[in-house]
Amino acid sequence: MAQERLRLLLGILAACASLAAYPANTDRSTARTPWSSLAPADREVLLPLAPDWDKLPGYQQRRLMSAARQFPKMRPIQQDRFQERLRDWAAMSPEQRKAARETFKDLRRLPPSKQHELRERWLERRSGSGPEPGSGSGSERR
Repeated sequence: MAQERLRLLLGILAACASLAAYPANTDRSTARTPWSSLAPADREVLLPLAPDWDKLPGYQQRRLMSAARQFPKMRPIQQDRFQERLRDWAAMSPEQRKAARETFKDLRRLPPSKQHELRERWLERRSGSGPEPGSGSGSERR
């Protein structure tokens, strides 16, 4: 359970970090955009979020629309990663999303070196090339 939670949290960190490159307008008064008003290409990219789209705050919709516009310029591996993260997020319960947001806030408070270390561990575990559990702390790499 702890490993699954760590994997989820590190995945969320990576997802949020990738979206951090987009403008972060968190003005709560930003108008919402109905799903039906999105461009067909944006709807295709954001399809996993369709059931929840009209409930999202306007500022979050704007960030996602910005990311969708960047999608065609991404390399295929980036596109795959973006789509996977959207699907993962869409599949989460509201409680899981809230927990992920709180964890992300906590992770953002860590020093950049610690954030990098966590991201590296997550990538190693994800690729299956990391050290086996119990085979050392992994702190010998710096």
